[in-house]
Formats: sequence, C-alpha cells, structure tokens
Amino acid sequence: MNLKWNRRSFLSTLGAATGSLLAPKAALAEKKTKDEKPGVDGHAIVPIKKGLGSTGDVYKELGVTPLVNIVGTVTVIGGSVMKPEVMELMRQGNQHFVMINDLEVAAGRYIEKLCKTPPGYTGLVTGGVAAGIVVAYAGMLTEDLEPRLSTVPDLTGFPKSEVIIQKAHRNPFDHQVRQTGVKLIEVETKDQMINAINPKTLAMHYINIQSDMGKVSGPEMIEIAKKANIYTFNDASADVPPKERLWEYPAQGWDFVAFSGGKDICGPQSTGILIGKEQLIRWAQMNMSPQEDRIGRACKVGKEQIFALLKALEMFVDQDYDEVLRSYDARAEVISKAVAKFGVTALPRQFNPNALGNVTPHYSWKIDQTKVNITAQDVIKQLAETKPVGIGSTNANSMGMRGRNPDAPAHPPEPRRRRNQDPTTFGFAMWQLKDGEDKYIADRLVEIFSAAPKA
Repeated sequence: MNLKWNRRSFLSTLGAATGSLLAPKAALAEKKTKDEKPGVDGHAIVPIKKGLGSTGDVYKELGVTPLVNIVGTVTVIGGSVMKPEVMELMRQGNQHFVMINDLEVAAGRYIEKLCKTPPGYTGLVTGGVAAGIVVAYAGMLTEDLEPRLSTVPDLTGFPKSEVIIQKAHRNPFDHQVRQTGVKLIEVETKDQMINAINPKTLAMHYINIQSDMGKVSGPEMIEIAKKANIYTFNDASADVPPKERLWEYPAQGWDFVAFSGGKDICGPQSTGILIGKEQLIRWAQMNMSPQEDRIGRACKVGKEQIFALLKALEMFVDQDYDEVLRSYDARAEVISKAVAKFGVTALPRQFNPNALGNVTPHYSWKIDQTKVNITAQDVIKQLAETKPVGIGSTNANSMGMRGRNPDAPAHPPEPRRRRNQDPTTFGFAMWQLKDGEDKYIADRLVEIFSAAPKA
C-alpha cells in the first residue's frame, strides 16, 4: 500500500524527537549527587535492524495476510486500530514499573472525570468486557471475604448463586457469567422476573444491544432489582458512540456497566471499561490480576494498556462526531468517484445514530448489470482475496475454531443466507479505515470492474 503515512515512518520520527527531548535530562542527571537515584526513562523507539520486524512488514515475515477493515470492530479480525497518540501513551506507560493496583485506582479516578460518573461510582480498566464480566460477578459473589475469593467458581456455601436473565438476552457472552459458577435463571415477562427472585438471587444481567428483544426494559429491571436488594449488570460492550452513553447508562442506576475499549473508542483491543459503585469496583479488582489465587488472575491488563486506554477514551470523549461523519463521507466519495464510470452508483448513506450498538454509517453501491456482468457477492469475494493486503473477509467468524459435535447429523443443512440480499448491491463501513485505505479500495474496485465481463 502506497500511503503517505505509515507506522514505521511515524515511529522513526517519534524516536528521533524522543531522543532529543531526553538528551537535556541526561546532561542534568550527570550533575546530580551520587546519593540521588533518579528514575530511568524507558527505551526510545529505535529501528529494528535484524530479526523479526527488521523488514518493516512483520505480517509477511510471519506468513499471515493483513486486512483492510471494512467488516467492523469485531474481535476475530483485531477490533480496531489505535491512533498514534494512543501508541505513544503505550510507550510512555512502559517507561517505569508501578504498583498495578495503585495505577488501576488512579485510572478509575480518571475514568470518573472523563465519563462523568454519578457520585459514588468509579472505573476499572479490565482485559476486555468479557474479563470485566468475570471479575464483576466474582466481586458480587465474594465481596471482600478471603475464603470466598480463593474458591470461586466453587460456590459451595455461598449464600447467593443465581443470576436472572431474560431469555431473549441469552448470547455467547453470558458464558463469562456462568464461568463464575452461578446459575442463570431464564425469564420472559416482568411477572416471571419478579417471581424468580429468591434468597439465592445475586443479580440480574442485561444485554444492552438486545434491549429491543426482551419484554422487560432496563429501567424496569433496575427498579425490580433495587426493591429486592440485588445487583444489576449492563453489558454495553459495543454501544458507544454516541459518547453520551458513557455517562447516561451509569446514571440510570446500574450497579455495573461495561464498555469495550477496543471497538470505536480505539484503545487496545484487550481492554474494557467497567464503571460501577466504588465498593463493587473494589471487590471486582480484588478478584483480578495482579491478585493471585483468584478466578480473574487470567484477566490481566498491563500498565501500558491502561495508559493507552485512558488516552483513547480521552480522545473519544473529546471528538466532534459530526466531523468524524464528514471524514467517513469523504472516504466513501473517493470510492464512488472511482467506480462511477462502470455504471456503479452510490446509494444514500444509511445511518441511525440511535441504534442500540455498533453505531456507524453504512455505505453501499449498486451495480448496473446492464453494463457490467458481476454480482455483489463476487465483488466482496474478490476484495477479500486482494494481495498483499486483503480488503475485508468473507470468513470473519471462528475460522474453524468451533468444536466438533459427535452428535451432529451426517449431512447438516446448508447455512441460511441473509434475507433480501440484493445481488446487485454491495457495501461496507468506513469507520476503521486508515488514511489512504479508501484509495486502496477504490483502486482495487477499478481493477475488479475493469476485468468483469461486459453485459
């Protein structure tokens, strides 16, 4: 890809600048007395001259194909791409050692300011929302009791071990709730929810992106839970933008709300933001790394990731989303102009700013098959097969990582295709494109349509 800016040139420039900034500090350090022990700065960024990374194309060195992301902020292809400022905070975070628990508490206070949390709430940086779910539910179960902290998920003797969830809100991520040893109790109606509450009920679990699929709203669930003195958890992983949800959801009264740090916030993919009541956040932190003999020991988040996530969150909160939308429109226009001569026309932008999750504009183009004989499916397939950098993926799923089912039928039915899939219309999102990738897509589409048979 012939881009004006690339990570390698950026880092080289940054390394030179960092070196010049550190030079005066080194001179001053020589003048200090022998008894003084100044802190030691981290390593400046330097070119890699041999081994892995020395060619500047580490993907090629490992033999894997990188992708231009037109799919979305999905974990299976890497979530999102961090901005240069976020990468720099990751470097700065690597400069020193620190007590991770102290850093987490300080980060929580910074999250309080950025996310305008209600009084008595704070934040916690977790290893993604999935990790946030594990440590939050562990915290509800254990409180600050050491005998419980070291035994989860064995809940023998625990007074509460059931979590109520609407049947319509079941999804693959409630595995992380079950991971703590609790039993999920499915309900459908408000009356069933109320009647399901018993002395063993710990909490109620809510999936925000599936709000329109259940019969009990979030505010109704909060009201029911408060009357019963049980906890509530709102999984809002992919539900920003709009940024206002970062403070609107906690203000509704949830005990915990979780947001992904590696989707549109564009922090490290392996980060999440857990916002909740201070005591509950402390209990959650007691259940995660760096604490030992805890279910959340595997839910580790590094100091570098914490700093980077805070910078990404700050940039996300400070951004002008109208300006962001204009940048997406400009990228789409580059593509529209390139394909117009083939009888491919841009359709109106689709954008619902009030969607429950994955809020982003979607752009699409219609192929005039009286001029060129190619289907939308063929276009997407050929984009994915682009070399050396693929454009999207026709297989953005588990990539063969589903388990084998010995009870499956010998001849399983064909997977269902999406309904009303127009063979003349293809489209995708612009939100994860880097500078220059719109032109890369446009040039590839010109190649595809130029090689397609004329109608």
